Amino acid sequence: MNNNIKERLIEVRNACGMSGYSFAKKLNIPQPTYLRYETGEQKPSAKLISALVLLFNVNVYWLFTGDGKMFMRPDENTWERRFDESYEKELLTFGKRLSLLQSKHNFLDREMAKLLGISERSYVSLVCCKSKPTLDVLTKIKQNFKVSIDYLLFGDKC
Repeated sequence: MNNNIKERLIEVRNACGMSGYSFAKKLNIPQPTYLRYETGEQKPSAKLISALVLLFNVNVYWLFTGDGKMFMRPDENTWERRFDESYEKELLTFGKRLSLLQSKHNFLDREMAKLLGISERSYVSLVCCKSKPTLDVLTKIKQNFKVSIDYLLFGDKC
């Protein structure tokens, strides 16, 4: 994972002209949790990333790499943006997409877990939608399977 993501989170917040407290409130997460993201104590969650995309039009590619534009126009996004909770529903189907990738490549659960650098129990929890993917897991899936972040988080076509 590129450690500069914490600096990019600060850049986004500053570009929006918001304090850490107001930014966290807009993202609907506790301010201490957001502070841990900015300090690098906690890795950004998929929920945070999707909220940044949906609420602030953050370019996910820029967020992960630092390349390209920080923000996208809503019509540039490949996923229909909505300001309701429907993105949570799509995020909950992450496990189904992960399972499809696994089947497509004929991997066992333990092989997928090893590839993603997590325990087999954690992998099964992701597939069963009992937990949400971390930034590291999303990055490893993207690198190993050559799929887009939009597909991983929201189900858009690869």
